[in-house]
Amino acid sequence: MSLPDLPDNLSRRQLRKNILRMRLELHRQELRHEAQVMLQPLKQMNDLRHNWRSELGKHKRSLWLAGGAMLLTTLGVRSSNLRKWLRLAMVALPILRRKD
Repeated sequence: MSLPDLPDNLSRRQLRKNILRMRLELHRQELRHEAQVMLQPLKQMNDLRHNWRSELGKHKRSLWLAGGAMLLTTLGVRSSNLRKWLRLAMVALPILRRKD
């Protein structure tokens, strides 16, 4: 914020008004900056929501598949036979998808 050019012959009242205006402007800018800092995670999530396919494509898909298989084995799967197959897939899939 640059200081305004003030004439030398201002009264005390006019100087106080100018100081008050400058304080209000500074306070407004501080609030705006803090709001931007607080909203940054929401903006990132909004961007991720719109570009989730390209964002997930940047990372290793085998890692995501292994994470999904691990999540299924720990949370939702009750059948021990299916759990064994998912554990085997979680171990084997990254090895099979590895590019040599």
